[in-house]
Amino acid sequence: MSRPFVIFDFDGTVADSFAESLLAYNRVVPRLNLRQVSDDEVPSLRQMEARQIMKALGVPMWKLPQLMIALRTDFHRNGHSVRPVPGITMALGALSAANCRLAMVTSNSEENVRNFFSRHGIDHFETVVAGASMFGKATRLRKLLKGARVEAANAVYIGDTSPDIRAGREAGTVAVAVSWGFSAAGPLMAEMPDALVDSASELPGTILRLIGNRKSR
Repeated sequence: MSRPFVIFDFDGTVADSFAESLLAYNRVVPRLNLRQVSDDEVPSLRQMEARQIMKALGVPMWKLPQLMIALRTDFHRNGHSVRPVPGITMALGALSAANCRLAMVTSNSEENVRNFFSRHGIDHFETVVAGASMFGKATRLRKLLKGARVEAANAVYIGDTSPDIRAGREAGTVAVAVSWGFSAAGPLMAEMPDALVDSASELPGTILRLIGNRKSR
């Protein structure tokens, strides 16, 4: 039987980077002629789907690539205090011990991800696919699965935003949403993930159960 292939998003899913990302956003948007976000807006923004957030903040799609590059650069300079999501390091170790292959698809840069791994002693990932568009992760997932010679039925993608869940769906993987990241549970559940997980300790059992159930069909 082939080993389960478990693919993670980075920001908000493995890295507890929501607060730092908000600070970074407010640092970079003035030079892109975009408005900053107030603390009072954050709860309502977390209840929105990603495209709704872009509209609410007045971010046109053509500016999104510039914004993502600026955020990656800011993370490189200022993201050293970002720590792993509580319990995620143990969850990664448990998945590795269960003979899972771990990979990552992220819109952040590979340098930022690798530096984060080095700082926190994370060495479970065999592949990092970085620089993916927020709305283009499905293509990267399909390419990753093809290169790794993994059937989508034997893979799961874990993320914290609606585009992550849609990407997993489009690529044919199991799609698992986590509630501790950038999006609240409502928008995530609207994408009909295979599971919504509220703590990192739940991840290993949830992932192995879902992949096992899909294989048995």
